[in-house]
Amino acid sequence: MSKCLADRSIDHVVIERGEVANSWRTERWDSLRLLTPNWQSRLPGFGYEGNDPDGFRNMAETVAFLERYASVIAAPVESHTTVTSVRENGGSFLVSTDRGDWHSRTVVLATGACNIPSVPKVAERLPADIVTYTPQDYRNPNQLPDGGVLVVGASASGTQLAYEIHRSGRPVTISVGEHIRAPRVYRGRDIEWWMDVAGVHDERYDAVDDVDRARRVPSLQLTGSDSRMTLDLNLLTSMGVRLVGRLAGISVRQGAVLGFAAQQVRALRSQDEPAAQHVRRVGGRERPGRRA
Repeated sequence: MSKCLADRSIDHVVIERGEVANSWRTERWDSLRLLTPNWQSRLPGFGYEGNDPDGFRNMAETVAFLERYASVIAAPVESHTTVTSVRENGGSFLVSTDRGDWHSRTVVLATGACNIPSVPKVAERLPADIVTYTPQDYRNPNQLPDGGVLVVGASASGTQLAYEIHRSGRPVTISVGEHIRAPRVYRGRDIEWWMDVAGVHDERYDAVDDVDRARRVPSLQLTGSDSRMTLDLNLLTSMGVRLVGRLAGISVRQGAVLGFAAQQVRALRSQDEPAAQHVRRVGGRERPGRRA
């Protein structure tokens, strides 16, 4: 946004509560990598400059990428400045911060879509002695107490955390609601390549039939890794991760008893069975196809 405004000679300022790439510095777990390949990092007037276009950047590399971009475009960033309120003020806006006020005709809220954890209200019924984390709080398995772990949610973050925590030696159960499964690689190409050439990422919001529903669609079950592995529920269950349905309720009459919607797990297994039967018929061999 800053680069586009500068290209049009529009005076502006970028207010940042921390440093550039603050969320990546302070609100991500240690092993997290981008879900998109490096080549797909394309910002106005800037892109990936390394020699591993099909790799997936880690946290430090992502921070460095964003810092480099801010420097290249000379973005007018006011760091360590927290916005406390935005109010209309006679046809313009008054933006109050902990370092003074700003007056502007236009305000762009570029705070992102995932900066507030979505915690089910039912979690309020958990006893105080059960330790809970959101992905913003979690860093690595070493911070977790001994014992089993329940991961609620089976999109990208949930499956990645279940995979990592299970590999640390803890028994893991993952609660599955709505999610979208996709292969990391199809016919030798990354799934993001297919989506890119198919124009999926170019679709405008006003071309979507139900934009509110589209905004609620879960993210793909993907992970960025050197092996380009497909991380889905099948892989997790093959490792020993226990699968349960959506978290439906918590009873605290005799300790904490959690209830799950079992029909979702049955539906998942019934959907997998036709594919499994086909694989068994062809002897486990993938049908050859023309590579794009």
